[in-house]
Amino acid sequence: MALSKTDRHNATAQEIDRRLALAGLRWTKGRRAVVEALQVTPAPLSVTDLQTAVGPAVPLSSLYRIIADLLEAKVLIKLEFAEGFARFELDEDLASHHHHLVCTQCGDVADLELADLEVTLVTAVKSIKRRTGFRASNHRLDFFGLCAKCA
Repeated sequence: MALSKTDRHNATAQEIDRRLALAGLRWTKGRRAVVEALQVTPAPLSVTDLQTAVGPAVPLSSLYRIIADLLEAKVLIKLEFAEGFARFELDEDLASHHHHLVCTQCGDVADLELADLEVTLVTAVKSIKRRTGFRASNHRLDFFGLCAKCA
């Protein structure tokens, strides 16, 4: 039986709470605001995007510290494309596994979930292990090109 949206949200909050506790941190209003902003956004966010999303409730100096804390607690992951700045999103264990579409003209980044592609990638990871002995713990696949607006 699939979990309801509320149950998934509660399970995610409990896991984040556990990770923060392991890192010696606790849920604060600022950390909660950053996590909630990332939960409702269909793409990774830059610091500027996060600052806009959380508004004046989280000053920029606090936002940088919150991001560092959430990275340390393995709640967030940092993504770097060729733009010269980082973007952040929830760790894949806290969200769905996905890949990214990156526009090389405007810099837009969108999440992409492809179940059929994922089956192929899992097969590739198993093949890599069998052929080389390398044990991949995760993988990342990003597509670079032009978005619909720029094409």
